[in-house]
Amino acid sequence: MRGGSTLKRIIFVSLLILLLAACNSPQETSPDDNEALNEEEQMEEPVEQEKEVDQEKAENTQEEPAEETSESSEEEKEDNPSSKIEENEEADKHQELVDLAYDIFEAQNNQDYDFLQSVLSKGTKLDKKNNTFHFENVTYPHDQKFLTEEELGEVEFRYTHEESTDEVIVGFGAINYEEESSFTIDFVFIHEDDTWKMNDMDINK
Repeated sequence: MRGGSTLKRIIFVSLLILLLAACNSPQETSPDDNEALNEEEQMEEPVEQEKEVDQEKAENTQEEPAEETSESSEEEKEDNPSSKIEENEEADKHQELVDLAYDIFEAQNNQDYDFLQSVLSKGTKLDKKNNTFHFENVTYPHDQKFLTEEELGEVEFRYTHEESTDEVIVGFGAINYEEESSFTIDFVFIHEDDTWKMNDMDINK
């Protein structure tokens, strides 16, 4: 009887040791748990990739309209006949005044009083005896003697500047190589009586 009781105790102690060992051992992840983790990781990766793709699309979308807008504005200018006509008319007007200024240079040198009188504005007077202009309809009224080829030397056109639709400045440079001097000449033309008239000729030495 004692032998059987001892055997039972040994078996009981052995089971108790096994049970304690099982409780203390680290838990291992089951295959099912591993599969679940893999599936979660695979699902997270596509979401991140989709976010990156959406961000790239958003950036491209923001850049494209600017390019399209600039291209469309250029196309509108090219396809807009009225703007081309206005530019051509502006260029023709300025060239007309440049040519008129050259004619005034020549008329002064040749003392062509009739031509000069025809291109003067109402605020300008011509003194034929002294070959002098009297510019009165300007900020600083002044007299200006005729300019001859000897005084001018070589004349070079420099620029046109539109003060308003009815006032344009035409600038020239005069270089006298013999006297080693140079100065600028600014003509001021105003639109008067449906034509362009000289309202001032300013010399800057």
